[in-house]
Amino acid sequence: MSAPRAGFDLAIDFGTSFTTTATLAGGRAEVLEIDGSKYVPSLVCLDEDGNVLVGRDAVNGAAMAPDRTERVPKRALVAHEQVLLGSSTVATVDLVAAVLARVGDEASRRFSGRSPSRVVLTHPARWQPGGLELRRLTEAAERAGLGEPDLVAEPVAAAQHYVRSGSGDQTVPDGGVIGVYDFGGGTFDTAVLRRRGDGFALAGSPGGDAALGGEDLDAAFMEILAEHAEALDADAWTALWEAEGRIRERDRTLLRRDVTQAKEALSRLPAVDLWVPGYDDELRVTRREYERAVEPLLARSVAELRDTIARAGTTPDALVDVYLTGSTSRTPRISALLADLLGHPPGMREDPKAVVALGALATVPGSVSATQHVRLPPRTPPRTQPPAEPTPPLTPSGLKVPPVPADGTEKVRRPDSGPASRPAPPPPPPSPSVVDEIAREIAAIAEAAGVADLVGTVAPTVRGGSTGEATRRPLVSAAEGVGTAIGTRHTPFPGLPPEIALQVLREGRGELGALGRCLTRLDEVRERLATL
Repeated sequence: MSAPRAGFDLAIDFGTSFTTTATLAGGRAEVLEIDGSKYVPSLVCLDEDGNVLVGRDAVNGAAMAPDRTERVPKRALVAHEQVLLGSSTVATVDLVAAVLARVGDEASRRFSGRSPSRVVLTHPARWQPGGLELRRLTEAAERAGLGEPDLVAEPVAAAQHYVRSGSGDQTVPDGGVIGVYDFGGGTFDTAVLRRRGDGFALAGSPGGDAALGGEDLDAAFMEILAEHAEALDADAWTALWEAEGRIRERDRTLLRRDVTQAKEALSRLPAVDLWVPGYDDELRVTRREYERAVEPLLARSVAELRDTIARAGTTPDALVDVYLTGSTSRTPRISALLADLLGHPPGMREDPKAVVALGALATVPGSVSATQHVRLPPRTPPRTQPPAEPTPPLTPSGLKVPPVPADGTEKVRRPDSGPASRPAPPPPPPSPSVVDEIAREIAAIAEAAGVADLVGTVAPTVRGGSTGEATRRPLVSAAEGVGTAIGTRHTPFPGLPPEIALQVLREGRGELGALGRCLTRLDEVRERLATL
């Protein structure tokens, strides 16, 4: 028997809402506590000095500076190169690196300053080797000082933990298939896996819904709370969400936190009471009314699992089991719906949040379960595209939260003083030959990208009295329509909004072959239209 390796193994499940870290040393695996919790909020906040705050510090900072907060850096990592936090532009890779560095430093401190012998990062099954997402995640790990990590798909890690912590490896025989239902705070993922020796491999394409997560259940809970609050005092509820100032912003932030905790408590309790700022009495929400409100969302998730099973070429009754993971999976109604699908209750541990990080530690380097290492290309300067705005916080429908200025004061832009001048005359319209040439190019791009059936034709004409803007407008609309169609048909994973999918495709165009060339041609058309 070989001697155990010195040091420790480190696994990080960087989630949309929470990050979980596990360590393995001396044959003992455990979940790492940071700031008194096993689950570190993934949100990050930029302080006034430009430092990226993580964990409890970020939560406290977010209450006072929502404009400097990115609530879901994992989602931002996929969609954007940079985000605008306050007045500062920050690379999304650096935001993720800050979270990874914090948990990595805490793990090293736990082991007297030693560095880990092995680092494992988990990722959604849809993130494939060579793709933009894994390249960015790997770069974030390197910037965090973690070196080159092993990469393991989240459902594979979850399956490893279930079989090794259950009744033994024979629970899932070699060649047997299992399902994984991962309902997290910000996203929902499904997968069917086939047992192969000491690991698991995907059977069929993974599924899920990037636009479905625990936050959607939070929103449903919030709407119930709004109904009760408005029945007592509608003006107080409106004042809570529309009033300006840091005190009210803190009230809203704390209420959002209480809503998430109350939603999770309904997994154990028949009803919960919440204190809402502006009301003397607590407001009660029952499990029955909550489950009624979220039933369509949960049914949607089960339907997605059913589709994933079908794509794997099998049926629900042929699965050995379906394993639950993710914070939202503890919702009792989910187990009931899945039991109807499977004919028996699904497998779930007491702590579904931690199964991915713990299972990642059980994967064997180089086995069928491990994703290959990602080699980073030479670093290139970021594109000049404008940074994205941070993800906005949860707000009840129909109410708009006013922005909070960084210094608490409102700034008014005044026009430059000077002599009045007449507006410049509108530019002349382009020639008919130029219009026809651009229209043909847009149609050719749609055809080459395989989306001609999703867009209409464009044939603008130049008439007497037409302005340049009037002629340019239908061409711009046509180019945008082709972009939307490409994002819809060629989305990297189901459920991603077309505009975000298009951005992800653009940033990875170098590896998309003919589709990448179509995206470059489309951008050239847009640049040409901007100069007309």
